[in-house]
Amino acid sequence: MKTLIISDHGAYLHVKNGMFVIKTKDKKVEISPAEVDEILITSSCSISTRAIRTAIEHGITIFFLSSRETPWGVVLPSIVTQTVKTRKAQYEAIVVKKELSYGEEMISSKIYNQSVHLKYWARHGIKTDYKELIGKDEPTAARIYWQNISLLLPKDIGFDGRDVDSPDQFNLALNYSYAILYAEVMKYLVIAGLDPYLGFIHKDRPGNESLVYDFSEMFKPYIDFILVKAFRSGFRLKVKDGLIEVESRGKLAKIVKKGMEEKVKEEEDHNPKSLTQAIRAHAVKLASAIREGREYKGFRLVL
Repeated sequence: MKTLIISDHGAYLHVKNGMFVIKTKDKKVEISPAEVDEILITSSCSISTRAIRTAIEHGITIFFLSSRETPWGVVLPSIVTQTVKTRKAQYEAIVVKKELSYGEEMISSKIYNQSVHLKYWARHGIKTDYKELIGKDEPTAARIYWQNISLLLPKDIGFDGRDVDSPDQFNLALNYSYAILYAEVMKYLVIAGLDPYLGFIHKDRPGNESLVYDFSEMFKPYIDFILVKAFRSGFRLKVKDGLIEVESRGKLAKIVKKGMEEKVKEEEDHNPKSLTQAIRAHAVKLASAIREGREYKGFRLVL
């Protein structure tokens, strides 16, 4: 998948002679819509309505991320499937039947994947408590997991544990990278016909994409893996006033998107696929399971 990342402050995206044109203070780049699958805008820029229309006509999704690590908008092409049937089944499962198994499977898969992540480093000679996660409730597993992650990171990062409000580089990187994940998950849940605002675990609040957050839990440990590798290899962010600077946001987005396009293995699946492809496949699987009232088996990573 080709992701067009626009991270230069003040950039202008428009269309000329059927080509996307990205103009900045220093340069101008042209790229064919046929070469783009999605556009990720991580800074303040301008985009023409013709560019938006061209993206929609070519099935290209546009994601907007704010400087505070949150996706504030998504433009999706009109390719949703079985929306009415799927959403009726989803509403019945959650509102009427109070179905919990789907959410429980997502959390179980998340904890399993956290264990797999830590086990990877144990195999590479770094002591971790990966065995301690299995069978634990989510808060306990999270405490053990993030304690171990703190030991994997260089001391200069200053990471003491997961805290969305912490100004340290790794927590800021997690916030921003998860925002990229949420945008990707949002896209495929909607295309699969699901309501992204009605989840199984996270509370329903106005504007709260509950199912996006639920579904993303399974894939977060792989995002963590991408980031731990990057920071252990010397990657650092430039932070000012508690925010990641524009240039660093662009570099971080490229690392995350590249990692999401690398092949990953999944239990009981002998055909490795990218994390993006796995998200798409599991969105379809979840929608199908909900429509048919059957069990859903979550994403379980092999590293």
